[in-house]
Amino acid sequence: MSSKISRTTIISFAAMIFVGVILLALPAASSSGSSLGFHAALFTATSAVCVTGLTVVDTGRDFSPLGQVFLLILIQVGGLGFITFSTLVMLTVTGRSDLSSRLYVLQTHGGARDFRAIDILKRVIGLTLLLEFLGATALLLRIGGIDPSLWTRETIWNSVFHAVSAFCNAGFSLHSDSLMTYRDDPIAQTVIMLLITSGGFGFLVLTEVIRHLRRPAAQRRWWRLSLHTQVVLASSAFLILVPPIFFAFFEWGNTSAERSLLGRVFDALFLSVTSRTAGFNTVDTGSLTSASLTILLALMMIGASPGSTGGGIKTTSAAILFATTLSNLRGRSHAELFGRRLVADQIAKAMATITAFVAIVFFAGLALQVTESGFVPNRFGGTHFLEYIFEVVSALATVGLSTGMTDSLSGTGQMLLVLLMFLGRLGPLVVGASLIGESTPLAKTFPQERILVG
Repeated sequence: MSSKISRTTIISFAAMIFVGVILLALPAASSSGSSLGFHAALFTATSAVCVTGLTVVDTGRDFSPLGQVFLLILIQVGGLGFITFSTLVMLTVTGRSDLSSRLYVLQTHGGARDFRAIDILKRVIGLTLLLEFLGATALLLRIGGIDPSLWTRETIWNSVFHAVSAFCNAGFSLHSDSLMTYRDDPIAQTVIMLLITSGGFGFLVLTEVIRHLRRPAAQRRWWRLSLHTQVVLASSAFLILVPPIFFAFFEWGNTSAERSLLGRVFDALFLSVTSRTAGFNTVDTGSLTSASLTILLALMMIGASPGSTGGGIKTTSAAILFATTLSNLRGRSHAELFGRRLVADQIAKAMATITAFVAIVFFAGLALQVTESGFVPNRFGGTHFLEYIFEVVSALATVGLSTGMTDSLSGTGQMLLVLLMFLGRLGPLVVGASLIGESTPLAKTFPQERILVG
């Protein structure tokens, strides 16, 4: 990975956040007519560009219509992904896409074969706008009704805003209670979940699935899909369908106590879908049991898939970790998935990504404990360890879920979340590559020796 490209990506995103701060700090962007202030503007702009969804202000109440438009533009730019955005910058500056840039984009997208960088850029933008349009239309028909004469400016804007926010996995909502307004509307929830899921698949997976579905029925075979797509689809299906079983059990007598069977199913299913990157909620997250919050932590850490609008360590990294662990338990010399042997350097990259994520969570969680609770003994400090770790993981994985503590954190604590959102969106390895510089091969090879493990 070229450190020059990594630095370009970081600078580009930082510049977009800076522009966002200026726009959101304008008095015209505020519903009160006075500036939100630098602190709130910086936090919101970072959360929007990094498509996280954590907020320190009420989006629907505190932003004017113009401010909401600014916010949606920032979400859209961030949702297109740092891969395509950096490609656009390179093409604009140089007028061409050199080999290193092309290899970087293809590698980050998960291993495309014959795509040029500009082709990827066109496909990403076109597919994004198409799916967002379809999602907005579906929401409008549900919220505003089938009769166009009943549509209002508010219902149209509401549908467009939430469709873009859902597909970009941003989690921003115009409602003060996120999407709790639609808790009893399974159709609206289904549309939102489909947008979240499609945005979290990754653009290469979406285009390959669409191309696969266009084939004659006799030629649609699972094994015809690339290993990357198979892993993404299988891991996503598992993470969508299995966790709701635990959520339903843990919340049966809690947040779902008075719900119908269908309501309980959708409560659990929506939690499973939104928790990996989207940040919407139909149930008060702060009211969930500690067991449910623990499951949410794991889902947030895994996140979406490579080349998507979501964050986290990615589904493929989690799948590689699972396959590698399973192969070691079986005493095999290599890891495999769906009848294919995994490449050693991809295993190393997945492990490095997971290690970096866990390390950042540990030190950021420690820092947040210090900034918010100080050095008071735990038994007397009334500390909220789980809630602080939840905020850290939500920011780093660019999820946006919160137990309700974001706006009550100190200024230092909130700035820590800003840094985590920025790191989480770009990826620890991209940031590291930009700081370390160009990699150079070792001039010599050291002798090999074993150590005891386990």
